[in-house]
Amino acid sequence: MTPEIYNDKRFGINQNHISKNALNIISKLHKSGFEAYIVGGGIRDMIKGLKPKDFDIVTDCEPEEIRKIFRNSRIIGRRFKLVHIAFDDEIIEATTFRAGGTNTTESIEINEKGRIVRDNNWGTQEEDVLRRDLTINSIYYDPFSHEIIDYTKGIKDLKDKKIRFIGNSGERILEDPVRILRALRFAAKLNFSIDQEIADGIKEHKTQLLEMPPARLYEEVIKMFMTGHAEQSFIQLKAYGVFDVLFPHFRDEDGIFDKFYLEAFRETDKRFKLNKKLNVGFIFAVLLWPKVFFDSSISTQINFKRFYRSIAEVVRKQQMITSIPKKYSSFIKDVWMNQVRFSRVGKKSINFTKSLRFRAAYDFLLLRNVNEQNLEVSTNWWTEFKTANYDKKIRLLNTLKKKNARKQNS
Repeated sequence: MTPEIYNDKRFGINQNHISKNALNIISKLHKSGFEAYIVGGGIRDMIKGLKPKDFDIVTDCEPEEIRKIFRNSRIIGRRFKLVHIAFDDEIIEATTFRAGGTNTTESIEINEKGRIVRDNNWGTQEEDVLRRDLTINSIYYDPFSHEIIDYTKGIKDLKDKKIRFIGNSGERILEDPVRILRALRFAAKLNFSIDQEIADGIKEHKTQLLEMPPARLYEEVIKMFMTGHAEQSFIQLKAYGVFDVLFPHFRDEDGIFDKFYLEAFRETDKRFKLNKKLNVGFIFAVLLWPKVFFDSSISTQINFKRFYRSIAEVVRKQQMITSIPKKYSSFIKDVWMNQVRFSRVGKKSINFTKSLRFRAAYDFLLLRNVNEQNLEVSTNWWTEFKTANYDKKIRLLNTLKKKNARKQNS
C-alpha cells in the first residue's frame, strides 16, 4: 500500500493542543529506536480543527518492551494487549502495530463465526492499518517529522463526512460486532453519514451484539449517551434497528416514547456541555422506563406488586445484555420507585424533598410529563412545593388536602 503523506501545515495543526505527555512518550520511543505515531481521535480532531481530548499512540515497540521503557505503565487486555502509561493528569494508551490479515498463527485466534477472540500478532504500519476499523480513525501522525500518513483515504472521508470501514463491512462486523456501535457512535458524534455497505452489514449482523460481553456493551452505551451526543446516538440506534437489540424489553414500534427519549437525551447533552455531573443510573432509568411503565400500569391505578416485580425483572434482564454496576442499579430502582411518592402527598412529602434521591426522581417526573399529559398538575405542584419554606409547605399540603376532600364529596 502506498500512503498519501501530508505536512501538518496543510491542516493548520496546532501542536499546543497536543498532550505534553504524549509528545514525551513519542520522543522517548524514537530515542529508543522505535517508530511512534498519534493515531485515531487525536489526529482526526486536529485535522477537523477541533481540540482533541485523547491521544492514543501506536508503535512498533512490543508491549513488554514499552513496559521496560516506561516504569509508570502496565499491560492490560487479553484479546489484544495494550499498554496504559499513567501520569498525574492523564493516561496515555499505547498499542503495537498488528499484523495484517487473519491468518492461522499462534498469536491470533478466530472462532467459527469469524470473530477475533485473541489478537497479539505484531506487524508493520502497513499491516496495522488494515486491522483498524474506520478510515477516519486510521490516520497516523508523527508530530516531530510533521508528517500525516493516510493509507485508506481517511482524510477524504473526513472531508466528505462519511463513516466507512476498511475492507469488507460484513467481515469487519463479524470479527468484532461492537464495531456496529462504534460506527453509529462516530456518526452521531461527528454528524457524518454511514456508508451503505456498513448499513447493510448492520442490518444483517446486528443481533451478533448480543453475543458480546455485557461489560463491553456497557462501556459503549456509556460512550454513546454520556459524552455530549446522546440525542444523536439515540436517533442513529433507532434508525438502524439497534436500539431494540440493546434494550429489547419493550418494542416501541409506534414511537410512543420517542419524545420522552429525545427530551431526556437533549437535556443530557446540555448538562455535558455545561460540565454538569451526569449519572449513569439516571441514563439507564430513562432507557428502561417504558417496560416498567406499561407493566405496572403506573399511568392509571398502579399495581404495586406488578410494579416492583417489573422493576426487578427489567434490571435483571438488562444486566445480561449490558452489565450495570450494582451502585447504579440501586439508583435506577430508587428513581423509579420514588415516582409513586409524587402521587401520594402528605406530611412525609416534606422529608422526601430533603432526601438524596429527590432531585433525580423529580427530574425524572418532569421527563415523564413529556409523554404523560395528566402529570402537568402534579409537576406544577411539586415544582412549587420543593422550593417552599416549611410553613408554605404546610399550607400547600392543607390546600391540596381540602381540594381532594371536595373532589371526594362531589
